Amino acid sequence: MTARTYTACADWLSRTPIRACCFRLLFRLLPIVTAVAYLSCAAFLLWKGHLISIQFLVVPALTFLGVTLLRQWLNFPRPYDQLEYVPFLSAEPGKGKSFPSRHTASAAAIALAFCQLSPALGSGFWILAVMVAASRVVGGAHYIRDVLAGLFLPLLFLPLYLL
Repeated sequence: MTARTYTACADWLSRTPIRACCFRLLFRLLPIVTAVAYLSCAAFLLWKGHLISIQFLVVPALTFLGVTLLRQWLNFPRPYDQLEYVPFLSAEPGKGKSFPSRHTASAAAIALAFCQLSPALGSGFWILAVMVAASRVVGGAHYIRDVLAGLFLPLLFLPLYLL
């Protein structure tokens, strides 16, 4: 995407207060809802004495750690730094660490974990992961490549689910 495209997204979102408010709410809440649902499910399963697979707990944690380390090492600039535009949501200039999107990768890893419990539940969480990815791009925090990597990197851990 170009600076013009990001600016057009920001202008469109800002055009009406309700649209702006709804997007801000989605941008902030989608990752939180995903994480809280995952942690609540894990706690519930453990509390009820269900044997929860080690993969359900470890793979999302490994994904988060791996993506965090990869972001630190690569330190790709954020689109608003590289393209010099004002994003729709507040930003920290010079923050870097854009690739891959950690929010997206975490949501995708959680979706994979839920697929273990129920394909239908997992599908719902994949939809949430895609919504997280889209919100990160439209909000100006990431390039499309960042969120695509975030969606696909957790799939590298798929063999661990087959153990």
